[in-house]
Amino acid sequence: MRFSDTTIGTLFLILGISLAWYSSGLPAIPGQSYGAATFPFLIAVGLIGCSTRLLYAGIRHGREPWVFLKEEIKNPRALAGVAGMVGLIIFYIFFAAVLGFIPTAFIVTFVMFLILSVHPAKAALIAIIAAFACDFIFRTMLHVPLPSGMVPRLPW
Repeated sequence: MRFSDTTIGTLFLILGISLAWYSSGLPAIPGQSYGAATFPFLIAVGLIGCSTRLLYAGIRHGREPWVFLKEEIKNPRALAGVAGMVGLIIFYIFFAAVLGFIPTAFIVTFVMFLILSVHPAKAALIAIIAAFACDFIFRTMLHVPLPSGMVPRLPW
């Protein structure tokens, strides 16, 4: 399935305008020259600019269907891959708090690699490295509280 430039441009234009409108109501930070709305507003400006370019390209190409359906969409392996990805997202939502971030991230990454036909040993190694690297980056550098679950608190 492929969407035309006009379709994607329209959706992102609506998203960008909505984000700009929402971010205008965010409060200012006392003592700062910028507030909580700065970053979302910059993202909104980027979305509006890119969507305008996509709309221009779509209109210039003339009349296209909004959605193109390709033959690959009938491929059972591709459909299974999409269903697997959706299932992994649902798995993360329900089991991250119980198992913890590291085991859940490992399982999700490992299964994603298997869906993409990566050799199991290589998939396991990359999934372990990615789970610990993401945990380290999000906990220490970005200060994002990740669920610990059954994993004891790591030194970082």
